[in-house]
Order: sequence, then C-alpha cells, then structure tokens
Amino acid sequence: MDNHWINIEGELIEVDNTPILLSELNLIPLFLRRFLERKFIKEISPSKEEQIKYYQKFLSREKITDKNSLNIWLKKNGISESNLEIQIYNALKLEQFKEKSFGDKVEKLFLDKKSDLDRVTYSLIRAKSREKIFELNLRLKEGEATFPELSSEFSEGIENVLHGLIGPMELGTVNPFIAERLKASKPGQLWHPFECEGWWVLLRHERLIPASLNNTMRIRLINEMYELWINTKIKKALESLDQSIKA
Repeated sequence: MDNHWINIEGELIEVDNTPILLSELNLIPLFLRRFLERKFIKEISPSKEEQIKYYQKFLSREKITDKNSLNIWLKKNGISESNLEIQIYNALKLEQFKEKSFGDKVEKLFLDKKSDLDRVTYSLIRAKSREKIFELNLRLKEGEATFPELSSEFSEGIENVLHGLIGPMELGTVNPFIAERLKASKPGQLWHPFECEGWWVLLRHERLIPASLNNTMRIRLINEMYELWINTKIKKALESLDQSIKA
C-alpha cells in the first residue's frame, strides 16, 4: 500500500487531503488543542510521588479497587492499561502546567469576580399584569398569604412549581435586572414591584452565601483562565491553518 494513503474500513483517504477532511468534520479545533497541549507540557516533569498520588486519585474517582475492576474499566472504555497510564500522566502534566501558568493570578481573579461568584437564594413571582403583581404585593405585606402560597397559585413563570423559591445560584448566572437588586439588598428584603423583560416581578432576597477561595474554586478559576488562553491560541492557529488549506 502506498504510504500516501490511509485505509479506513476499505475506504482510501489520501494523506494530503487529511487537513481538508478534518476541517469538514470540524475536528481541527480539537486537533489543535491536543497538539498545542502536547507542546506546552513537554517540559513539565512530575515527580514519581506526584504520579503515584495522581494515579491513585484517578482509581478512587472511578471506584477501581483491584486488578479485576481495572480490567473491567479498561474493557468498557476500550483502552489498554499502558495507554491509560500515558493519558493520566499527560493529564497530570497539563494540570501542573495550568498551575504554573495561572496559579499566581487566582486570588486577583477571585476578588474581581467575587460579587458574581456569591450564591443567593430568592423568592420570585412573575405575571404579565402590573395590577396583579401590585395586588399580590399588598396581600403579602398585609400578611394575608405567604410568598410560597402566592407564587404557587398566581406566578405565571416556571418558579410556581418551586413555590417561588430560586437557588442557591451564583449571582453571575442570575438575570442582570434581578441580580442588580439582590446585590444591593439584604436577606429578607422585599422589593417594590418592577418590570423585567416583559414581566412584572415581585422579588424577595432570602439568603446570601458568600463565595470562598477554597481548592474547588481555585481549580475552577485556573481552568477558566486556561480555557480563555488556549482558545485564543487555537483561534490564531486555526486562522493560519485555514489560510494554508485554502492556498
């Protein structure tokens, strides 16, 4: 067989056409990510102790307790033990690369984003009618009914099945019009009815859970910084590669 061809299930693919095929299958971004990551982690050298600890962490996560359960896992995932060890080793190297590259930037990013990372629980009633919301607000203030009762019966949004209680949710994921009020209020505060994206809204702040820079949050922020960085690299490489393919 000519080395310029690849045989896949009896179909011959010309090696020179591989970039075009990868582009048609939308696999070039993934290829570039793996290629660039291999380049970036080349100089990373975890210690033997770090490798053992990371491998044991993997086994624990996958609930692999002995050789038999390992073999079952390998068969289920269609991978050999040697290839698994290579993948875990490279994953460790990538993790250490991320820490080395972005670890010292975590605290500043956390402080910059903290107001969006804080979690909040709030009660909500929505209706299309202004008069309806003002009436419910009055009933709530006069103690005629509780917020859950009114939301379950009268709210026209999905929150009615939750008795009006939303969260805990990170403030950064909450509707900006609602998040703005929650950031400016304290637990227990009932907001005067307001209009939001075609709805009239009754909102009460229930609970604030401040974000903390624990290990889980640290890893998350490092990954966010890494993703922004690697996607910029991929975009530049993709633009360069597109020009080569079209040339």
